[in-house]
Amino acid sequence: MNKKCITLITLIALILIYLYFSAYTNIFENNTIIHNLILVLIIIIGLYILSIMKGKEKGKNIKSRDKLFNSLVENSDTVYILINSKNKKVLYLSENTEEILGIKSNNKSKEDVVSKLFNVPIIKSEINNWNKSGDYVSQMFAYDNPKYNHQMWLRIKIFTFKEKNEEYCVIQVTDATKEHDRQHLLISQATDIKARESQLNQITSSSYDMELNVNIVSNTFDLKYFKSDNLYFGEEKRGTYTEGLKNILNFINESDRELVYSNFSIENLKDHFSKYELDPIIVRYRLGSEVKNNIWLESTIFFLSSKQKSQVSILTKNVTENAESIREQNVMLQNALNELKIADKSKTELISTISHDIRTPLTNIMGLSESVLNRDISDNIRSDIENIKGSSMEMLDIIDGLLNPTKIEKKIIKKEEKEYSILKTFNKIEMNAKEYIGSKNIKINLNLDSNLPVILFGDYKRITNAINKIVNNSIKYTSEGEININVRGEKQGNNVKLIVEVIDTGSGIDEEKLNTIMESNDNSTGIGSVKNLMELLDGTLEIESKVDEYTKVTISFIQKIVEDNKVREMMNNNKVAEEFSLKGKRILIADDNKLNLKVTSRLLEPFEVDVTLLESGQECIETILEQNNFDLIMLDQMMPGMDGITTLNKLKKIENFDTPVIVLTADAMDGQKEKYLSSGFSDYISKPIDKKELSRVLKKFLKN
Repeated sequence: MNKKCITLITLIALILIYLYFSAYTNIFENNTIIHNLILVLIIIIGLYILSIMKGKEKGKNIKSRDKLFNSLVENSDTVYILINSKNKKVLYLSENTEEILGIKSNNKSKEDVVSKLFNVPIIKSEINNWNKSGDYVSQMFAYDNPKYNHQMWLRIKIFTFKEKNEEYCVIQVTDATKEHDRQHLLISQATDIKARESQLNQITSSSYDMELNVNIVSNTFDLKYFKSDNLYFGEEKRGTYTEGLKNILNFINESDRELVYSNFSIENLKDHFSKYELDPIIVRYRLGSEVKNNIWLESTIFFLSSKQKSQVSILTKNVTENAESIREQNVMLQNALNELKIADKSKTELISTISHDIRTPLTNIMGLSESVLNRDISDNIRSDIENIKGSSMEMLDIIDGLLNPTKIEKKIIKKEEKEYSILKTFNKIEMNAKEYIGSKNIKINLNLDSNLPVILFGDYKRITNAINKIVNNSIKYTSEGEININVRGEKQGNNVKLIVEVIDTGSGIDEEKLNTIMESNDNSTGIGSVKNLMELLDGTLEIESKVDEYTKVTISFIQKIVEDNKVREMMNNNKVAEEFSLKGKRILIADDNKLNLKVTSRLLEPFEVDVTLLESGQECIETILEQNNFDLIMLDQMMPGMDGITTLNKLKKIENFDTPVIVLTADAMDGQKEKYLSSGFSDYISKPIDKKELSRVLKKFLKN
């Protein structure tokens, strides 16, 4: 039983005795001394128990604070030690000693930890020399941590304080490895900066001829030369910058003084600092005509800004040779550019002329063919005329590809999308295939899905080209049998995915060669160019083959739907475009080629218009001056004497003239339509005239 329990029992007994005698006896009435004595004992014992309880609570608080302090410093990079200065007894050692110093902290090793620290030579010396006049002693030292097997740097701080005639010492030991490394890096960088500054000064003095330093705040300057034989602005000098700049300008070519002043002036330099526009500025100018024959100088303005000052350094060098060389090169380049422009213009004009001259007879062939097809003729004659027209259109495509200046110069293949009839396109492919077969015993079967949309929008030239190459390739490797061209579609909203299969009964392709064909651009079988066309059309290409049995080539690509009427509705319809009556409407056509006039008038016959035919621009002007009552004018562009654009400009000068004017031209190269529309024409029709395009223009300007 401990003292606390005995004391508590005694207190309780005294209280019970006091209560008993007070209640059942009159002993306290006759003896106040005993009464008072018992009360005093009760009070004393109570106070004693209270002090014991407070002491225990205080001990709990101390232990709790100690535990909290240890938890705070446990993961820190500082070790805390409290020792008695007289007997060197360690009163406290934080629990992170092992982490920082690599030494386990327990009751037996506390003094060893302190002893090891105080025996470090630099610490020992520092303590011996410390007269304790300062608040603390601090030192950084190298320390070998046995836990990590590498050297680290520690910083030690020692504080002293007195309490109740006892002197204590607080020691802080902090891991300062990162701090030491930063200091070492700064020292290294400072050394490196000095070395680089020295190198920079050497480079500057060798690369430039002089330096002009300007202090923006004090408006002062310092001019010095790196080479004594190049005193461009007179002798070295210093003074007020605004006055010095006036003197410098006297050495500069009169035509360049404004340029130099606008860049060098104190106002401009201050403005750059105020706007924080501190990128270097390069100024090139000439010295005065009386000074060394127009020497060219190049000055680079560097802005140097710091908390202490705003300074400008203007470094200058002689660039006369470079400037003269650049000037000569610029003259040569300009001359070459002018010659190139002249050659390019001549080339474009030549190509346009060739295109016009070739397309003109094709226009007549195709126009007359179209005119004949609209008449009541026998099936054999119709078939021949359709073949003539189809071959003419194919030749037209070839001409467009060969004579396009953009494609010739840049070798660019790009999409040329427009509306096309799927029925006409594949009938043409079938016709070409039958012509290519020659004497071979091969049957061509075109299987066109009757549910396909009749009019699509896409690059039908590239599509036709790709399918023709596949079919021709099948014909080439098929001795006899048949070739099936299967065309079907998968509708996807406003688009259709066309799937074209070409299946032959030819020699087939072995697996190894098939892999080679698909993995490369091998064009020995024509497939390489088909792959390129499918990439252009964002389509796919697949080949399936078995030697001596068959080859199946499948391509697929997306096309926009223009007219969703089904192909079956157009199977027996030979009309290319919608025809409607324009009876009572008057059209004037001016073209120097009589056959062109005949073809155009034939194409207009189904529309029942009143047509006036003229052979020159001058006749067109005279006719409009006499009778300005035409509903539409069609002008050929390339007419002798007065071309279409000139004729149009003169027509627009006639009072009250507001008739739409359409340009008819065989100049159908890229960008020409835009050129003619910007010249003031109401619309554009290229030759050979497409009846559907003609129908569009007539409907646009005359039907309503």
